[in-house]
Amino acid sequence: MGAWKWVLVVGGLTVALAGGWFLGSRLAGGGDSDPNSPEAATPTTQGQTSSTQPETSQSTPVTGAVDPSCDVPPGQPYVGGPSAQLVDLGEVNGMQVEGVVYPRPDYQGDPWTMWGQGIALDDGRFVSAIGDHLGPDGNSFVYEYDPATGTLSTLGDLLSYVDHTPGAWGYGKVHGQMAAGPCGEVYFASYWGTNRDLQYGSSYTGDYLFRLDPEQRTIAALGVPIQEHGIPSLAGSSDLGLVYGEAIDPIAEAQNVDAGPFFVYNVLREQLVFEGPASPHSGFRNVMVDGEGRAYYSIGGGELSVYDPATNEVTTHPHQMPGDWLRASTTPAEDGRVFAVTRDPDAFFVLNPDGSIEGLGNPAEYTATMAIHPSGDRFFFMPDAHGDAWAFGGALTSVDTATGEQTVMAELNPLTEEGLGLRLGGTFSMAVSPAGDTIYMGANAGPLGADDGFGEVVLLVIHLP
Repeated sequence: MGAWKWVLVVGGLTVALAGGWFLGSRLAGGGDSDPNSPEAATPTTQGQTSSTQPETSQSTPVTGAVDPSCDVPPGQPYVGGPSAQLVDLGEVNGMQVEGVVYPRPDYQGDPWTMWGQGIALDDGRFVSAIGDHLGPDGNSFVYEYDPATGTLSTLGDLLSYVDHTPGAWGYGKVHGQMAAGPCGEVYFASYWGTNRDLQYGSSYTGDYLFRLDPEQRTIAALGVPIQEHGIPSLAGSSDLGLVYGEAIDPIAEAQNVDAGPFFVYNVLREQLVFEGPASPHSGFRNVMVDGEGRAYYSIGGGELSVYDPATNEVTTHPHQMPGDWLRASTTPAEDGRVFAVTRDPDAFFVLNPDGSIEGLGNPAEYTATMAIHPSGDRFFFMPDAHGDAWAFGGALTSVDTATGEQTVMAELNPLTEEGLGLRLGGTFSMAVSPAGDTIYMGANAGPLGADDGFGEVVLLVIHLP
């Protein structure tokens, strides 16, 4: 493969850039509680008001056209770790289900959990992460499921890729969604396991952005985009070479106050290109990206701000959601529609290509992830993400994207209890293979008879008929 190549348009003049990396970044190394949403504000445009500005301006394009033959810069080789073989859990409604408990280190987590959405690669592999939920020395582990071998393998742990001092605050979660890059690479972010007793000026320097290259089998730590802030939410536009994130102030979050900027990171320059103001900003759980690469995030009261990479500005979206703040969304369908779910209340909606928003019914309970089928005619979810999915049978449910009609495809909890000895707590991670024949689901799980399903994490692979 060749080097990164960009085509930038400046004042109508096309300039080709090739062969190098645009460094000079300002980056420095180093529980999924539902936040209380503040009152919505109604700005028309949000500028870059932080004290440290990204290295860009309105006259500098933040994106360009990416040559698909590009090489991904080298990272560190996978550290590796234990692996486990999936087992057959049985068939339900014509769907074969396989599953396995994530292999993890043999020490006590607080507890071991999964909070972030994994990603299905073009070749059908599935990448995801679990964490120990700890603060000081907290650590998270990245995994790859290979359908060719039926094996779930550990790729590495986050502390192996950063300069970590023992006793310093660690990275006990990968909370945000994993985002596809322009050349098959994957971007993800660390997150504190807990911010309990965290103080300003402590050992916590902020959460890292990472790049995983599944072809070279490497991981690279790209630095801390927003100093002393966590990254609970991530998304991206692979076509534009941009990653979008929400950064939250851990001290304010511990006091149930939402504060922190939306930011944009150019993966080819390895550079922050936009940082918005700390407020208004609400939810901090999802960035929705449309077919044009525009990014939407919650500012409370059902309102959305939208970042436009063409202008490098954020404005208030003219249409409101059916709930207070955004919890999860799909990637765009081929026709440009994006499907999402809110909190307060829990409600599905569709963002149309023209920007209008239409309600699409309500899930039975709290829903934290949803995955669209490549056909675009349906998406999948499982109600009650936060510990009690077993009470609904672990109901894998499809939603007709034209009508909003919901169909329970299978109750997965009985299979998990019988085959793995665990009850399903809920899922924050669901993806569909590019071929559309397989659903990958990472789910929190707990002992049989427990009040909630936490303590272990399981991977379920559902083969669609």
